[in-house]
Amino acid sequence: MPGTRWFAIGVAVAAASAGVAMAASRSAETTPVTADFRAALTSQQQRVCGESHTKFRLTFEGSQTSSDPRLVGALEAKVRSVVNNDNGYGSTEGFVLIRDPATGRLKFHGRVVGVLEPDGGAEGFIIGRTVGESSVRLLADFNLQQDQTTGAIIGEFGKDTQSGPLQDPAILTNACGGHHHKHDGGHRHGHHHGRGR
Repeated sequence: MPGTRWFAIGVAVAAASAGVAMAASRSAETTPVTADFRAALTSQQQRVCGESHTKFRLTFEGSQTSSDPRLVGALEAKVRSVVNNDNGYGSTEGFVLIRDPATGRLKFHGRVVGVLEPDGGAEGFIIGRTVGESSVRLLADFNLQQDQTTGAIIGEFGKDTQSGPLQDPAILTNACGGHHHKHDGGHRHGHHHGRGR
């Protein structure tokens, strides 16, 4: 879709220059983990919000690979983003799910929060939990880039291979009164960021 900018699965205030993702469980596991994800923009709604902002509701669908099999699978993200039309900065938040592509079984559900950059990038934080008897929490810095024409995103967490001047963005905002999600059972939401030009 022309003129879209992602949120981005969204998220935190700033990603560390060398982001490290860690999982923690009752069995005292603390394990570094990395992942790469890519997803297409499958739906988008937008509306003007205030004099200089646009609010987006976005859905992404794709796949994720990881150094840990518990985080590998089909990805779905649903996010809400608010972008300043004048300077291109914004915020995004939402939910992300990972499912077994063969069975549809839920493997991971989490929440994302991020900062949107004028060049279509996003930086943030993911926090969530794997599903099953050996459930563990995930805490991870992420970064991503969104294709300005198609809206598709490519990103990673647990590492930082990006380049460019905007590697650790931070913003102050009160635009549109914030945006919040209700999580219906942790099984249906994901997140994205967008911007119309």
